[in-house]
Amino acid sequence: MWQLAEKYSWADKDPDFVCTIAVVTDTSASDLVRAYGGDPDEAAHLVFTDAWPSQSDFGTHFYVQVFTEGAFTVAVEPNGWTGDVPEIARRASAHGHFVSTYWSMSGVSRMTEAMAGKVTAHFDPFAVGYSGGMGDLQPDWIEDASFDLDRPNASCLAAVELRTGLEIKAEWFGRELPTYRVPDPDVMLNGVENAREP
Repeated sequence: MWQLAEKYSWADKDPDFVCTIAVVTDTSASDLVRAYGGDPDEAAHLVFTDAWPSQSDFGTHFYVQVFTEGAFTVAVEPNGWTGDVPEIARRASAHGHFVSTYWSMSGVSRMTEAMAGKVTAHFDPFAVGYSGGMGDLQPDWIEDASFDLDRPNASCLAAVELRTGLEIKAEWFGRELPTYRVPDPDVMLNGVENAREP
């Protein structure tokens, strides 16, 4: 997979490039926006850097950019993590396949996968085999993915492509995309049992 990761080298060039990216099959853009807690009728068109939550909004709401790419629906969250939450993966994959990668300003990374409403993977790709990865739901395909700490974001994007067949394109992050305001996932899922458990 290292060869696949090479084309994603752009994802590791900017240390402030943090987000969650999800690729979903068999769901519409409107349904995916709803799964994230947004209103599909209230879209702004923003580029990635303009869709970051402000300091005053952080922890109350975020933004998700949702669009279709061929047979796939894609969700991009600038400095957000709704697509990293297992309950969101369950909801978004109700009729299909969901794969997301998340990385944060603090260096935390995670991969999540769900099929037909069931989470099949939720793990830190850089803690596999270490005590920090205990309790993760690690899939069989982890052996086919070579996660590289020298290219963490590129490795994660390569894993998304490996699992979905969709190439994540750098051009998405400089293009105006439909952007929706969504609540903090922990606020939205307050009271939902085991929302963060795979």
